[in-house]
This record gives sequence, structure tokens and C-alpha cells, in this order.
Amino acid sequence: MFVANHLSTFLLTHLLLERLQANSSARIINLTSPATGQLNFDDLQSEDHFNSINTFNATKTARLLFTYELARRLANSHITVNALHTGLVKSEILKEAAAPMRFINWLFALSPSQAAEDVFKVATEPEFNEMHGKLLHQGKEIQAPDYALDRGAQQRLWEISEKLTDASWRGPNYDPTGSMAMFNYKDIPEGAIRPEEDPTITENGVVKRE
Repeated sequence: MFVANHLSTFLLTHLLLERLQANSSARIINLTSPATGQLNFDDLQSEDHFNSINTFNATKTARLLFTYELARRLANSHITVNALHTGLVKSEILKEAAAPMRFINWLFALSPSQAAEDVFKVATEPEFNEMHGKLLHQGKEIQAPDYALDRGAQQRLWEISEKLTDASWRGPNYDPTGSMAMFNYKDIPEGAIRPEEDPTITENGVVKRE
């Protein structure tokens, strides 16, 4: 869950940063919640102890920590970074949860289209042009849990995430398929690997990089 809810977001953002910096303005919005869970840095992937609710809350906290650290690192750029809590949303995520929890979700959760309206507003409306480093809900700033504001935890998570994703080596133009599929062909950056120049070799059906 840590990989799906945090590391994937961390790496994708890293890979897209150069493209975002090439625009006159850009917004990064991380969907999360004001979760109160704290990270166990000795067991980030919950291999020693797994509880679905606690682990889920911890990954939402991780996304908040990441948002605040990223916002600080991009403070002098034209890219704004915010976290957005849409509230409960009707989805399949709780299909295997206990019946009372599924009922509460059905009773109070927003439809996907309602949640999307909140995301679209923060992504496009001029009133959010200067909004940066905030946790938002229904277009307004809300208070994040104290732990999410801990700079030490933010920086530690960032450093661990870099190591786990190998992000600093990959760089913003890295493409794990080796095909530069993330770019339109005409937009492949100068100096980046083109499909016909991909330095991979195959041994026993396994693709390896030289």
C-alpha cells in the first residue's frame, strides 16, 4: 500500500517535473486526507505488522508529508503544490470492508463526479493561482495534523523515497519502458534516449541495460 499510495506519486511527480517547469505556470495537486496516522520508518511497507486501516491512514499521511516537502523545494518556482481532501467518495475501495463501514460510505460519500468538481476547481480556477503548500477541502484551507507538519519527518520520507525509487539516478526524462513512451515522438527532449537508440540487450528473454 505504501508503494501504491505514496511511492508511485513521488516517482511520477519527479518524472514530470521538467515538463511542468517548462510551462509558465503549473499546479501539482495531491489527493489525500487529514489522516492522523504516523509512519513507522522501520516498517514502511507494513511487512512486520499489517492493519488495513492503520496502513491506509499512514500512506495518506505520507502523501501529506511529501506535499509539504515538495512545496518547500519548489517555493521559488512558478509551480504551486497543494494537497486536496475531497472527503469520502463512492468507489470499490471498501467493497470488502465490514457492512457498517460500507453503509456509512454509501450514506455520506460523494459521487465520483462531485469529487471531481472539487479537483477541477483547484486545478483551474484563478483564485488558486497563488495558493501554495496548503491542505484544502471544498476550496478552503484546513488544518493538517501536527505530525504532517513535522519537517524532520518530511525530509526523512523524501530521502527514503529517493532511495527506494532510485529517483535521483533516473532523472526527469527516465522512462522505465526504455521507449520514451511518456513523450510524443516530436517532443522527445534533446539528448534523451530515442526508441531506436535504446541501449538494452536481451539475455534469455530478459531485457537488461548495459
